[in-house]
Amino acid sequence: MAIILILAGIVIFLNGAFMCVLANMTFGIVLTVLLGLFLICWGVFYKKIAMITQKGVGKAIKITVISLLCAELAFMGFIAGYGRTDTATYDEDCVIVLGAGIRGEWVTYPLKTRLDRAVEYSKKNPDAVIVVTGGQGNGEVVTEAYAMEKYLLSQGVPRNKIIKEEKATSTRENMRFSKKILDGVFERDYKTVIITNKFHTYRGVTYARMEGLGEVTHLGGGIKWYNIIPSYIRESLAILRLWVFE
Repeated sequence: MAIILILAGIVIFLNGAFMCVLANMTFGIVLTVLLGLFLICWGVFYKKIAMITQKGVGKAIKITVISLLCAELAFMGFIAGYGRTDTATYDEDCVIVLGAGIRGEWVTYPLKTRLDRAVEYSKKNPDAVIVVTGGQGNGEVVTEAYAMEKYLLSQGVPRNKIIKEEKATSTRENMRFSKKILDGVFERDYKTVIITNKFHTYRGVTYARMEGLGEVTHLGGGIKWYNIIPSYIRESLAILRLWVFE
């Protein structure tokens, strides 16, 4: 068991360390590094920990820690399962593509996969309008919506089918501000497809419904393998916050 913990910890720690070099530092990356270190320490001191957690407070702490780790794994499985199946029917009136990090005026890989799904959707349903939503984050030289529009135009999406929403700084604001725009475009009920990455689908759809978007479907983009653990750890905490505080 000790060897398994050490090996798992090393893999997770290296994953987090790699992401520290590759991407902007996020809470998910920090938690990945810390989880890796925790598992390594648990494995190295496995026998000592087993001795002091045989009974009493130590045993209660051990059971709590194991329970939390199991709950996190189950939670991550739920998030992955929800985003796994796309529900778009390709007769929706509009598309909302949620913003993500950019570099200069260029979209990052996670955002590119969202936009590529939007391009695919547009080819199947060219009448739908596409709202690209995202403001200007720290260290960004343009709004995410601007970079997203630029990418869609480069892929042949007509300019008159793209609407920019450039104020949102959170997923809930993405939905709230996009709805205000779409309410002005349509003078009737409308169907919406939400496009984000698969790990983010549950929260995106939940906020869409909370903001009154009504009938909502979804499409999910992928992520690189090395971004899976940080993304799902961060997303699980974000969903927990949504359930508890919003």
